[in-house]
Amino acid sequence: MSAAPAGLRAVLFDLDGTLVDSAPDLGAALNAVLAERGVAPVTEAHVRRWVGNGARMLVSRAVAARGLPESAAEEALAAFMRHYERRLCERSRPYPGVVPALARLHGAGWPLACVTNKPERFVRPLLAALGLQAYFSVFVGGDTLARKKPDPMPLIFAAERLGVPPRATLMVGDSVADVEAAIAVPCTVACVDYGYNGGHHTAQAGVAAVVSSLVQLCDWLNVTE
Repeated sequence: MSAAPAGLRAVLFDLDGTLVDSAPDLGAALNAVLAERGVAPVTEAHVRRWVGNGARMLVSRAVAARGLPESAAEEALAAFMRHYERRLCERSRPYPGVVPALARLHGAGWPLACVTNKPERFVRPLLAALGLQAYFSVFVGGDTLARKKPDPMPLIFAAERLGVPPRATLMVGDSVADVEAAIAVPCTVACVDYGYNGGHHTAQAGVAAVVSSLVQLCDWLNVTE
């Protein structure tokens, strides 16, 4: 792994699969929706493959996998939002290394944003429940703007809200959507080697670093304790 590029001034973090392992609660909400419709549940492994493109796509994939008509997806999405809001943080947890890494970055004065495809109404409450909200000054959800990742719009918007040129930001994520959005900005992108990448490895052209924990990311950025 080569040295971090010079001139980076802020970090944008994906949420699900990068900061937080939220698949158990997403899966529980999804299966509550499926149970109401009299069909079999999906496994957590399914959910981990499907997360990353927003709630609508997650529900659509589950509906299709269980043979329900496509017309059922909109109603199922509304039901999913209700169920997920009730169980937002029952089993979701930060990944190892997330809390100390955010504390290091925040303590060193790095502006931080959370840029996710999760619906905005869930972003701050989830981060707050896990004690992570205070590290961030900007929050961008999948429905905050007209377009979401892999479009670059959310990253550019977050950078502008942080008062940093988009090219001077580092996007940290777990999926191809994060990589494609960063390349389109263009800005530097680093990936974690865990999370929800849909089976597509993120160690691809254009990725500046692949780390096993966000503590390792801090070391790469030379952010001291």
